[in-house]
Amino acid sequence: MGQWRVKFDGVCSRCGIALHTGEVAVYERPTRTIHCVECPAIDPGVAGRSARQKHEQLTARREERIKGKLGDRLGGVVLAVTSEPQSTRAWAQGARGEEKLARELADFSTLHDRRVPGSRANIDHIVIAPAGVFVVDAKLYTGLIRIRDRGWFLRPAERLYVGSHDCSDLADGLGWQVAAVERALMDANIAPRPRIVPVLCFVDGEWPLIAPPSAFRGVALESAKSIRKKLVAPVSLDEAEIARLTEVIARALPPK
Repeated sequence: MGQWRVKFDGVCSRCGIALHTGEVAVYERPTRTIHCVECPAIDPGVAGRSARQKHEQLTARREERIKGKLGDRLGGVVLAVTSEPQSTRAWAQGARGEEKLARELADFSTLHDRRVPGSRANIDHIVIAPAGVFVVDAKLYTGLIRIRDRGWFLRPAERLYVGSHDCSDLADGLGWQVAAVERALMDANIAPRPRIVPVLCFVDGEWPLIAPPSAFRGVALESAKSIRKKLVAPVSLDEAEIARLTEVIARALPPK
């Protein structure tokens, strides 16, 4: 092992950052890989940051709009006695859900609020754990979690409900998030690639005492407590692999 100048463009085998021809790097002879002389620090991100920022932006726009029409004094009174629109409150609610789940995940290698290059959307949490890589969408919905068949005998149509909310589309939305993580690992030449598990985590939902649903359309359904068990078994990644995968994914999907 020793420092040398990169002969061909490649990526760091530890953190996944691009290493270009002529740059100084470390060559590992046994594995024939290269890595940074010193990998940059990882930014784990802040849970709920982008949702908090969106809520603050909408709140400020509403205040500016109302005071612009009614003046500071009367507008202040209207703001004090009226509630925010549900579409605005939803962003604050989403942030609280992400923050609450982040506290449960504090013992794990977790990346929060990750940006996907080329997209305005974000990934709430990516957990790199002994049992694999988990892409987690946190939701602060209340009500009983159940799967209902809205079809008929010859044509079933299962839907995921939390209380009166049809949350079926949330499961479909995890597909592009998993694809983004898979692409990050492929670009860094990670082989073999770990399993990537999509998870919908209902932080404040109510689970049936008998036969609670565990999955919907290939997406695991978990609570803030139950997800911890899923992260640790069966073990497929050791500490070194967890550290390496965390670095690779953190570089490819930076915090928002």
